[in-house]
Parts: sequence; structure tokens; C-alpha cells
Amino acid sequence: MLQAFLMLSILLSLSSLGYLYPTLFLSFKEHVPYLLTLVMLSMGMTLSKKDFINTLKKPLSVTYGAILHYTIMPILGFLIPKLFDFGKDLSVGMVLVGSAPSGTASTLITYLSKGDLAYSVSVTTFSTLLSPLLTPFWAWLLAGRYVSVPFLPMVTTTLKLIVLPIIAGMFLKRFIKVQKVERFLPYLTTLCIALIIAVVLSLNRDALQKSSSLLILGVSLHIVLGFVLGYAFGRLTGLDVKLSKTLSIEVGMQNSALSTVLALNFFGQEASLPSAIFSLLQNLYGLFLSFLLRRL
Repeated sequence: MLQAFLMLSILLSLSSLGYLYPTLFLSFKEHVPYLLTLVMLSMGMTLSKKDFINTLKKPLSVTYGAILHYTIMPILGFLIPKLFDFGKDLSVGMVLVGSAPSGTASTLITYLSKGDLAYSVSVTTFSTLLSPLLTPFWAWLLAGRYVSVPFLPMVTTTLKLIVLPIIAGMFLKRFIKVQKVERFLPYLTTLCIALIIAVVLSLNRDALQKSSSLLILGVSLHIVLGFVLGYAFGRLTGLDVKLSKTLSIEVGMQNSALSTVLALNFFGQEASLPSAIFSLLQNLYGLFLSFLLRRL
């Protein structure tokens, strides 16, 4: 629990600094892809053969989790902007964050919720490996209604930013004693994500001031509905409470750092704003959700 509060404190502190003192972080814009690479490298260093074996042991439930994630969240990301009448850029950003794979923080929230850790890691890993295809696909299908979406460049970029760093992290794990650094990796990941959020907030300070309340409400609805529908579909299909809790978290939490980088690379600064807000709120709501789910 202490780890979760420390990580949340890092996120909130750097995000606040990014909004209040934007000039401090503007120079980091060019380094955002490298920060995401560090996040995924850290994820690769924490994975093991056992994680992939667990995926193979439960292929149907893991595939089901990934399918739910890649249908519920993109569709919500498309519908909610229409409900709140967001402009083109924010609508594209909502679709992008909805099309991202499961977030790396989902494992920590699953642990705090007394969920199934092996299932959480399996769904996160599987959805992440699917992201070079499914994230650009949903962006092309849904965000393509607003703007031209470069499908193949997005596939290539996602492969470089997600899959290759994970493979490199797993390779590095063979040559270094991960146990000595593993406990610091969540903080490194959080610091990188917090810096990405701070950069986005510093770039979009004026846009955020104009649309902050509606955007926060829309993103909040996206997260909460993801949590609720993930749990509901788990129970409806016969999963036990422990697996359904885990599925709730896996559906509702996104790798918003990836959608932030894709937005900055292909669609502009304002399109990255929903991802930054999502990243902040999903950790805050996820922590609150863990208090509720651990009672089930």
C-alpha cells in the first residue's frame, strides 16, 4: 500500500509542476519516446518464462480478457466524446487512449485488490504484444472518422516503442541480477510516466484551462465504465470473483504513455491531453477501487 501511495505522489507532484511551471518541462518533449522505451524495458525485465507459461495454461480466459479490453475501451473512447461534444483533437485522443493495451500499473492495483496476479500479468502481457496491430487498427477505424490515420507508420512505431524494448528487457535480465534492481523498477516506471504527463500538461496548459471540467468528466466516465463493465462481463461469463476483479482492472487501466507518444507523433499536442488526464485519474481511481474490491 505504501508503494502505491508513493507512486501516486510522484505522479501528482510532477503533473502539478508541469501545469504550474510549464517551462520546466517543455525541453523534455523530444525525450518522451525514450521515456516510454524505459517503461517498456522495465516491464520486459520483470517478465519471466513462467508468465508466458501461465498465459498458455489459460488461453481462453487470457484471450477473453484481451478481447474485452480491446472492444470495451476503444468503443467507449469513441462514444464518450460524442456525448460531451468534444472537438476533433480531443476525440482522437480519447480513441487513442481507449485503443491502448492494458497499463503496467494494473498488476499493482490487482495485488492491492486481492485479485489474481498471474492472470493480471498474463492479460497485460498478451494485450501489450497485440498492441502493434490492434492499437493502430482501432485508431484507423474510429479516429479515422475525424482525421487521416497513418496505419502502417503507427504499426512500426508501436513495434519499436513496445515490443522491441520488452524483448530487450527480457534479454538484459539474463545478464544482470534483476533482484537487486527489481524493487526500484516500479518507481522508475512511475517517474517516466509522470514526466510524460508533465510534458503534455505543459504543452496543453491553455487548452486544458478551456476544457478541463468536461475533459476530466469524460475521462472519468471512460475509466469507471471500463472497471464496471470488465467486472460485469467477468461475472456474466462465469468467472469467479477473484478473476472478475482482475478483469475489471485489466479492462479499465490503459498504457496511456503509449497513446500519449502516438498522439504527439501523429496527431498533435491537444490529442495527447486525454491520455495525460487518463494516466493521472486511472491510478487515483484504481487505488480507490482496490479498497472496494479487496472486500469482495
